This record gives sequence, structure tokens and C-alpha cells, in this order.
Amino acid sequence: MCRSVSHFKTVKLVLVGFISRFGAPLIVLSSSLIFAVDKPSPVDLLMEAGHWKQIVRIASDRLRSNPKDAQAYCWLAKTRLSYNDPEGAVVDAEKAVAIDGGNAAYHAQLAEAYALMADKSSSLKAVVYVHKMNRELEAALTANPREVDALLVQMMFCWKAPLLAGGNRQRALDIADNVVSFLPSWGYLAHARLLAGKGDDAQLESYLKKAAQADPTMVRPRLWLAEFYCFQAQTKRLDLAEKEARLALAIDSSAGQAYKVLAHVYATQKRWADLDRVLAQGDAAAPEDLSSYYSAAEALIEIGQDFPRAEKYIQKYLSQPPEGRQPTPAEAHWLLADLYKREGRKSDAMRELRAALQLQPDFPRAKQDLSQLSRS
Repeated sequence: MCRSVSHFKTVKLVLVGFISRFGAPLIVLSSSLIFAVDKPSPVDLLMEAGHWKQIVRIASDRLRSNPKDAQAYCWLAKTRLSYNDPEGAVVDAEKAVAIDGGNAAYHAQLAEAYALMADKSSSLKAVVYVHKMNRELEAALTANPREVDALLVQMMFCWKAPLLAGGNRQRALDIADNVVSFLPSWGYLAHARLLAGKGDDAQLESYLKKAAQADPTMVRPRLWLAEFYCFQAQTKRLDLAEKEARLALAIDSSAGQAYKVLAHVYATQKRWADLDRVLAQGDAAAPEDLSSYYSAAEALIEIGQDFPRAEKYIQKYLSQPPEGRQPTPAEAHWLLADLYKREGRKSDAMRELRAALQLQPDFPRAKQDLSQLSRS
């Protein structure tokens, strides 16, 4: 474990992985394969492909049959985190631990929920949650020293926390190396996560490629590579983004993130027939994930092309609740306001900004844009 956290005022853990320019989480580090690393279950694979709504239905059905189904509660906890609901995740993960306190994965899930609660809490409350996180990490790693989720949460705490709070970057690197020693795919992904935002694209790319080579059946490394080339790399490589997204779909044809990348690539390159085709394919393969429409609209606004098409795509995205780890309705209303603002449609832009703030009152960009438009 890292050093004691008793002597610090606050800590921001920032467990979310790569962040898009609009702040929407694209990739979360923690493993979905929390119950059977060597042989993932169907639910584990749904998590890897981002099908959180399906998981909610599966877990809810199981709980109706057995209200003491610890695994179902643990699935719900991870799903709640995908919707940025750490409070709800704590409740469900605590239930899982109360039912089966000997399961390392349940303690790891509770540790992750406490970590994210610390990240969003005031200084004093953060201290309490970090202590709880460390308690659950100790329980998880005592039960199973190779519990991947626990090691990843511990790694990110060591990487992000201040030195006086127990942070230790060398320790974080050592943890990643440890994961490489028994589960190379996740160990290389962990190393890639530690490089996010550091400007070392070559090394980050190398780790993602190693993760893909270590487990050719795992979809996440291909998705991360596709998103890296499309969104995060200092020099974007849309050709490689398209290639990796196609490789991801060859592994799992329902992976919504792959359609999201392809939609962004085709919209940016004005490949209208390919764009229409991939949106239709995404609708058929992952009908509950409309993020490809959001991504295409975002790209069209960025290049200043075909705003009516972009408007239609955003409205399509808003036609149903989003999948987990995808842009929120508030973000979609903000994007629509940005489009209207560029078109000179001030009143429409202000309407969408108010809609965004009604859904998310603490939305800084929407507040700032509405204030600026009100004064103009």
C-alpha cells in the first residue's frame, strides 16, 4: 500500500482515463473483467463493449429473483460509476460486500466508488473516503494479491495523490509492472494510462500496441488505440483510427466506441456515404448507444460543414437516454447551442444553454456561454 493519508487537506484522484476536449470521459481505466480475468463472463464482455443499459437489466432481473445476489449489486455499482453516480455505486458496492465479504472483487469495487467520492467531496469528507478506500484495498489485496481492479485503483491513487497524502509515482509504475507480470494486457494498459497527457505519444502508443498484442481477443486495446489516434494524439492519424476501429469491430461487432470513432473520421473527411453506412451499422449492432451521432455532429461543427446534418444528429442523440461513459444530455444541449451560436441563432442557442443548465446546474461552460450571450 501507499503511505498513510492522514496528513493532507484534499486529494483529487481523477480515475477517469483519456478525456475529450469537451470533458466527456472516453476511457475508464478500471478493469471490467473483475470476476473471471482468465475467462470473462458474458457480462464482463458487455462491460468491455460499453453495453451498460443491458447490464442494468441483467442485474435487476437477477436481484428480483435473489435480493441477496452480491455479484448483481457489484455489476450495478460499476454501472452507476459509468453514469457518474459514485453515491449510488457506494450503496450497491456496500451491499455486495455485506453479502459476501470474502470476495476480493467486491472490495475492489467499493474501493473504486470511495475513490470517486473522495474526488468530488470537500476536503474533510475526502479524507474520510480515502481512508475507506484504503481499507477496502487492503481487504481486496489480502484476499487476492492479484485483484486487478484493486491494483489499478491503488496505482492511480499513488500516481495522482500529493506526496504528503501518500502519493508515490514510482510505486504506481511498480504496480503497473506487477500487473504486466501476470496479466500483460492490463499491465500495458495501466502504463498507457499513466502516460496520458504527458506528451509522450510514442511511448503511449507503444504500450497500447503491446496490450493489443498481449491479448488479441481483447477489444479494449483496439478501442483505446482508435480513440488515441482520433482524439488524443498530438498529431491525429485518422487512417490509423479507422484501421483500429475496424479491428475492434472484428473482435466485437457491437462495440459502440468503434462506431463513434468511425463516425468522427468519416464526418471529418466528408465521406458522406461511409458516414451514412457506419451510422446505420451502429444502429443495428448497438441500438442503445447513439454516441456515433454525437461524434459525427461534433466533427461537423469542428470543420464548419453541413450544420443542418449536425443538428439532426444531435437531436437523434437526444432521442433516448445515453449509454454509460458517453456525453450527457446536458453536454448534447451545450453542443447544439454551440452549433446555433455559430449560425447566429442567438435565441435558439440561449434556449439550449438553459436546457443544459436545467439538467446540470453546475455546468461551467454552459454558464459561461449563457452569460456571454446575455451580454451580447
